[in-house]
Amino acid sequence: MVIELRPLMPPTRPSAEEFLAAAQESGVALARWMPWYHAQYGMPDVERWFDEAERMWRQRSAFPMAIVDAAEGRLLGGVGLHDILLYGKREAEAGYWVRRSACGRGVAATAIRAMAAFGVNELGLVRVSMRIRLENRSSRRAAERAGARFEGVLRHGLVAGEARVDAALYSLLPADLARPWS
Repeated sequence: MVIELRPLMPPTRPSAEEFLAAAQESGVALARWMPWYHAQYGMPDVERWFDEAERMWRQRSAFPMAIVDAAEGRLLGGVGLHDILLYGKREAEAGYWVRRSACGRGVAATAIRAMAAFGVNELGLVRVSMRIRLENRSSRRAAERAGARFEGVLRHGLVAGEARVDAALYSLLPADLARPWS
């Protein structure tokens, strides 16, 4: 499957209805792993996210994108760069999710690499990292399939609700993106 990354900005973002349907299809997994998703997630949440995404793009503070099937135009999930340090460290963190019906087809791994390449080529980053809950095996597999290297465990490296939890830390460097991958 060939994917495209499209900025969550008018006119390239999906409709709010399509985004909501994709998120709700994956609600069980999103509620477990993503702090932004909750049981009553609805159209007001999507509209707030779209407004926030547009603001982040304008300010260049984060770069959220839609993952889209290039042939069908169907929304497959989301990926983005956040916590961007352009001066000095030149690094960022990547986050991603894939709708349930598109899981297991390499969508996340492909999106991770494409987002990291965007960061390296367009922003001049030298490092893109991912913090993943230790027990989130599918997300960790996606990072590994993308060629990211496991660096260790960050104690209390993520916030989950009101708690801090340990996180697996993965990273992609420009040299990792230059190597062939499956």
